[in-house]
Amino acid sequence: MRRILLAAALLTAMVGLSQVSAQPDPEVFKLMRPAMRVIGSSPGVLAGNPSVQKELKMDDDQIKAVKEKVPAAGFGGGRFGKGKGEFTEEQKERMTKFMDKLGQLKDTPEDKLEDKIREVFKDEIEGPTKEVEKILKPEQMTRLRQIARQQGGPSAYLSPENAKDLKIADDQKKKLKDIADELQKDTMALFQGGFSPETREKMQMLNKEATEKATGVLTDEQKSKWKELTGEPFAVQFGGPRPK
Repeated sequence: MRRILLAAALLTAMVGLSQVSAQPDPEVFKLMRPAMRVIGSSPGVLAGNPSVQKELKMDDDQIKAVKEKVPAAGFGGGRFGKGKGEFTEEQKERMTKFMDKLGQLKDTPEDKLEDKIREVFKDEIEGPTKEVEKILKPEQMTRLRQIARQQGGPSAYLSPENAKDLKIADDQKKKLKDIADELQKDTMALFQGGFSPETREKMQMLNKEATEKATGVLTDEQKSKWKELTGEPFAVQFGGPRPK
């Protein structure tokens, strides 16, 4: 099964949110998916993932440099405390700050939302990426940017950069948005049902199905262009040991 960075990161955020807020603001909560998509698909964040490091053939010195010099983004790196679904106090504090920043996005027009996310979370997006550029070789950075483009599920095609490069038409944007909105609705319903060991698998399946629908919206020419922009498909893995 294809694992999408957004699905795992969003699930982690949901668990953390349940531990810092018993009743999250629905208007703020619905902004979590687009914010996580933008932050989680940035090269700087992806470079800290062990499976991505292996794909880039990073050596021990590079891995050590990323760990020491690249600031973690978001609420805590996408891992559960001690593997038991519990956040550490530091992660809970970061989640609270993350939600405070999400609150700044309320009432932002949809067509300006991504730009606003990049403004509010500028440090979380640009800081890690700049540090990674100093560590990786040019060819590694090229592959990292390809992997970054692949993240985000059905919303990946709607990012300003990708939509421009793919020449996504207005009618396609509407179809893609409808697919993304349906996924958002299903995700929220899943979370309201409570967290369980099956939640991650269900979220991954929802993302997989929505991504397949979104890909079906593209023309053959756009699909070919997308392959050129993203290189070989890569499934980001989570929870495994750091590569040696």
